[in-house]
Amino acid sequence: MGHQGGYRRLCSLRGCRWLLGLLALSSGWAQADLSIVGTRFIYPAGKPAISIRVGNSGRAPILLQAWLDKGDAEVDPSALVVPFVLSPPISRLEPRQNAALVLRYSGEPLPGDRESVFWINFLEVPPLAAAKDDLLRLASRMRMKLLYRPQGLSGKADEAVRQLRWSLVAPGQAGAALLAGNPTPYYVSFAEVALGSGNRSITLQGITVEPFGSARIALPDMQRITPDQAVVHYQVATDSGETLSGSARIQD
Repeated sequence: MGHQGGYRRLCSLRGCRWLLGLLALSSGWAQADLSIVGTRFIYPAGKPAISIRVGNSGRAPILLQAWLDKGDAEVDPSALVVPFVLSPPISRLEPRQNAALVLRYSGEPLPGDRESVFWINFLEVPPLAAAKDDLLRLASRMRMKLLYRPQGLSGKADEAVRQLRWSLVAPGQAGAALLAGNPTPYYVSFAEVALGSGNRSITLQGITVEPFGSARIALPDMQRITPDQAVVHYQVATDSGETLSGSARIQD
């Protein structure tokens, strides 16, 4: 694709390798005008498609390029094979314009007894600055989680957090860790996990526990926590996009 409407050339998904590290750069000044409705997306098995609402909240046109990956943000998109089709892969959004991307499952087999996770990438490319404009305009990239949910899974996704089993490994020693075991078929994604209370607390962010799996969370300051203070306070993402707060005791 050649130059269009004052934009830098975008690489096609299959035609070139991207410098994703460069394109993902942002600065304290840079402002992203792309808006996305939702914080994560659920794709129920059997549904023909889902829509992802996007918009341009700025005063200049932007180009949006969108693609999926399996969890490695640095993989060349042209080398990715995912069981979804997202269209259009490239779109132009005029100022204050809203639009919808359509995501379809292409039918390749996925586990039927648990959720599968993918990531949707949104790359916003601003127009070139005018020659008289002494401004640096950078591309902005966001990644959001996509969960494929098979039919007939036991329990409810928003209740899975209550079934997690929390334990301490080597408390009070070097190499101490918090272990979260997940006996459910759902991904449990925490915005924040805090262990202990007051000046003895340890706060951790961005933790995900996979279905029928576990997450081992290193606790370098574990010597500050005693077993009787070992209570986990958490903020977990729900299907609706809200954040649910709760707590759980550490099991012996």
